[in-house]
Amino acid sequence: MKAITFSGLPPSRFGAWCKWSARFDWVKRCGAYDAYLDSLKRAEREKEFAERERLYQRITERVLGIVEKRLEGFDPEELSQANVMEWLKNSIDIERVIFGKTEAGEKESFAGQLEINFVNDFEGL
Repeated sequence: MKAITFSGLPPSRFGAWCKWSARFDWVKRCGAYDAYLDSLKRAEREKEFAERERLYQRITERVLGIVEKRLEGFDPEELSQANVMEWLKNSIDIERVIFGKTEAGEKESFAGQLEINFVNDFEGL
């Protein structure tokens, strides 16, 4: 009868490794090391996210400055109801994403919501 081997090792060596593993708690130590490596990766990702968030904030500030300058020279008579509603919707969507209320690209369902109509307020524009 042939002796059982593990990757070509004789049972005596395999048995010694099992004893060392139990004695030195290799399974627990390996798990702790994996958790340590995961924490390093997580910290690095969080650092990258924070840097990216600061970049987005700087870009947003610049864009808002440009928009503000354009709005100062904008003729309100050129506005249509569709433009106002589109700008309002986009502004609300951007703000919700910035404050974490929805994910970018996520569509909300407004089924059953009341509709507010401003047609009378925009007559003559």
